[in-house]
Amino acid sequence: MSLVVLGAFAQENSSVDNKTTKKLTREQRMEQRKLEEEETAKVVDWMVNHRQFVLEADYLSNQTGYRVVVSNRINYIAVDSNKITIQLASVSGIGGSNGMGGVTADGTITKFDIKKTGKSGNTYTIQIYTMTHVGSYDIHFTISPNGNADATIGGTWSGKLNYHGSLIPLHESKVFKGMAI
Repeated sequence: MSLVVLGAFAQENSSVDNKTTKKLTREQRMEQRKLEEEETAKVVDWMVNHRQFVLEADYLSNQTGYRVVVSNRINYIAVDSNKITIQLASVSGIGGSNGMGGVTADGTITKFDIKKTGKSGNTYTIQIYTMTHVGSYDIHFTISPNGNADATIGGTWSGKLNYHGSLIPLHESKVFKGMAI
């Protein structure tokens, strides 16, 4: 009889331990996630304030919302202090002035305005005016603290091109640059 009682007690005690362990593990995961989010927000803050970042686009879209999946290694906007590179390319690599089925434009940033917006005041909006050999561009970035970013490029033409992707530190980015105009 005592063996049965001991066995039942051990199972009951074990199930309490499993519940406690799962709860602690869940709390630990939540704490770890919070620490990672804080660290990512610090990195995003550093990139924006030092003007050292690359928006690697996973999607491109136009003003009507038509969205296309693209390679983030060849479709990007790179900001390096007062210099900028805007690249649009195709995986096929056929045609285009950059040898990759698109256009690569290097330029100089003439105006760089940063504002913090959002409910928590932790989302960045950046307005950049740039001059390239291809033309003048107005680029509007919206960057979340987790590194997700959107950029809208407008120029002297009527349409707009939108880049949707992630903000990567300039020194960590592995983008491929085509021939600039």
